[in-house]
Amino acid sequence: MSSDETGDLRFFTSLVDAGSLTACARNLGNSPAAISRRLSRLEARLGSTLIIRNTRHFGLSETGRVYYERALNIVADIDRLEDEISSSARAPKGTLSIGAPVELGRRQIAPFIETFSAKHPKLTISLALASEGVYDLSDYLDVVLRLGLPEAGGAMVTRLASTMRVLCASPDYIARRSLPAHPRDLTKHDCLCLRRNKTMALLNKWTIGNEQETDVVTVEPRLSTTNAEIIHDWALSGQGIAYKLLCDVCQDLEDGKLIRIFPDLQGERIDLYAVLPDRQHTRAGVRAFLNDLRPYFRTAGFLRD
Repeated sequence: MSSDETGDLRFFTSLVDAGSLTACARNLGNSPAAISRRLSRLEARLGSTLIIRNTRHFGLSETGRVYYERALNIVADIDRLEDEISSSARAPKGTLSIGAPVELGRRQIAPFIETFSAKHPKLTISLALASEGVYDLSDYLDVVLRLGLPEAGGAMVTRLASTMRVLCASPDYIARRSLPAHPRDLTKHDCLCLRRNKTMALLNKWTIGNEQETDVVTVEPRLSTTNAEIIHDWALSGQGIAYKLLCDVCQDLEDGKLIRIFPDLQGERIDLYAVLPDRQHTRAGVRAFLNDLRPYFRTAGFLRD
């Protein structure tokens, strides 16, 4: 494989992870036009459209999906080979500080860190949790995991995975109140809503639908809180219907502790990003953490793009 081909693989995975030409251009320090031209040259060399893009849509074609998945594996193999050949002095060591939203951090990132730490015993790792994953990079964090695209001037932003919100309730609640027949019936049910910190603004407009029809239902909550884990606990105890991230409730859905309502419909799609202060991505510990985190998310309630 030539260096140009390897560079194309890395470029394409960076583009898909960024989620748009503009975000990729920002990450690579280039212009969107230059990124578009490079993508066009790659597609011309391969003789296939990899990304379907217009003013409203940026998504992988079927060929692009295959190319992206294979490219991830090839790039990971190259990185692993280089790590094995390099001296032990370059192995990840020192400290690694990670910030994450409270519930995602506790349910997904903390268990992942246990495995990751055993693999890299020379790293001393700390995990900081905050509501909605909002941190100031001046807090000396190496990596911040953020739900939703952040406004991070002077930082590198990389999309790691996507999840979506789902409607769910406990078997006890459903037995007591029955299932809603249509999304608009949610207004007749006990709903559990988040509020934003500081402003206490109510997040009560729930989007649910499919490619043919989407409803935005405004619910009046019976209970509300600024803490996502409390919403989760209330749902488990039968207090009402919750609009939760799939990555937070996937295990309870699998275990039958919660039941997904309208399983054929999808709620709001949410992207998960890694935010890194400038140049942090070059550190061995940060690079190893992100390289291992991406495949982990494929089995942790996140979507396959």
